[in-house]
Amino acid sequence: MKLLLSITLALSTLIYSNAQAAKNNVIRMIGWEENGYSEPRYTSVSSRYDWKDRFDIELTANPDIFPWSSRRQGSVFEKIFGDLAEKEHIVIVLKYPIRDYAQTAERFEKNDENIQGLFATYYENIPYSKNQYIYPSFFENNVHVITSAKKTISLKTKDELKNYKGAYVAQDYFSSFVLKDFEKLGIEKVKDFPEAYKKLLTGEIDYVVASYYPSQIELYKLGIHDYVAYSKTPIWKMPMFFRVTPEMANHPRVVYLKKYLKSPSYAKAKEEGMKELLEIYKENTRGIVPPTYINVGPSEETIEENTTVQPEPSIDEKTME
Repeated sequence: MKLLLSITLALSTLIYSNAQAAKNNVIRMIGWEENGYSEPRYTSVSSRYDWKDRFDIELTANPDIFPWSSRRQGSVFEKIFGDLAEKEHIVIVLKYPIRDYAQTAERFEKNDENIQGLFATYYENIPYSKNQYIYPSFFENNVHVITSAKKTISLKTKDELKNYKGAYVAQDYFSSFVLKDFEKLGIEKVKDFPEAYKKLLTGEIDYVVASYYPSQIELYKLGIHDYVAYSKTPIWKMPMFFRVTPEMANHPRVVYLKKYLKSPSYAKAKEEGMKELLEIYKENTRGIVPPTYINVGPSEETIEENTTVQPEPSIDEKTME
């Protein structure tokens, strides 16, 4: 009997320890043998809280735009929004559609499905929908000009980009107004970041335009972070929003959400979360051998960031309400 009791207590302790570890585990690493490094997998925070006044906002997320959202890796905001949950008891729950995301988003706008909202959407004109954006934006995604560290370019306005040959990546995530600018400036579309960076560092193109965090991650994964230079300022700013049904937008608890998104506490959580993400990739990709097209070392001189173009102003939220 004593032996049975001891075993039961030991198992209970083990189960409790594992449960506590799972409860507090926001990031775990998933290794990919073919790449030689581990990538972060953000685990959901939605099951970590049991407050009676808990308020969930369930948002459908694009499964293919890490670090914003990814079916395989989760979202860096799973960690960042943990601060929101702790302080306001508002839990952002990200859900990934079984069907095609674009079709799901279209049905949401037509109110054809029981979906509360969309996560990480850009502002677009959607005249047929009563759904609303939550202001302020929860993140401002910035687009920079990336050049070879050995061959930077100088610009006074973004229109001067048409004097150079550039590319953007199809797998990157841009708003429609930025894509229209790319078309006007003659910027070509390429399949992925490896292709874009190869064209850049072999001299086929003069620059790449890309959103900051996805482009940084890919540089670390390819082992070429030190071979490029970023513009000092972003050329475009793309605010990301929650887009929700009118019922959700008008809920009293959303007042707390709006207040929190403007707070120094959220700004700090967001900055620390994004910084940690890049540090994870920096550390986990140490020793990655650069592609064979890199046949010279990076410049030993300090590279001055090349562009000082004034970025596009953010959308005036007051005029949009």
